[in-house]
Amino acid sequence: MIRILLPLAIVACIFFGPMYGYESANPVSGQDQLTRITGDVFLKESVNCLRDARPPFGEDCASEEKIGGSTLPANAIAWSAMLALAAGALGVLGLLPFIGRVTSVVTILAGLGGMGAMGLFMLTMLGTSEGLPAVQWGAYLAAGVSLLTVIAGLSGLRGR
Repeated sequence: MIRILLPLAIVACIFFGPMYGYESANPVSGQDQLTRITGDVFLKESVNCLRDARPPFGEDCASEEKIGGSTLPANAIAWSAMLALAAGALGVLGLLPFIGRVTSVVTILAGLGGMGAMGLFMLTMLGTSEGLPAVQWGAYLAAGVSLLTVIAGLSGLRGR
């Protein structure tokens, strides 16, 4: 059951959690305020493709959000979220005894993909003008849940 919930938790952390923030001028008060960007801006094209019953591959489903002048981190986050979604869906089939080990491997891959995407995102944020302090708690939470997903997948390989 945990191999179903943890990959879905990765997707929830990415989608709803604030990934980064930056200072911007408020036009009403004239003071600077923190603007937080949630992960849904990275996933909106992929979600639109899934809503249209199309696989989230190709140019029309790629993220257009640029971080540090590149769309690679946003696309990596979108791909890791789709892999985690597939791992959660496959985890339901993993409740059958003979498929359980296969779902453990996919769960491990989903966790590694989430950790890799968050690592690439944070390394890219190092090169921006906002820097690493702009990274918000949603990115750290997604990386932590990804680590827990890897641990749960490894535990499933042992037969637990």
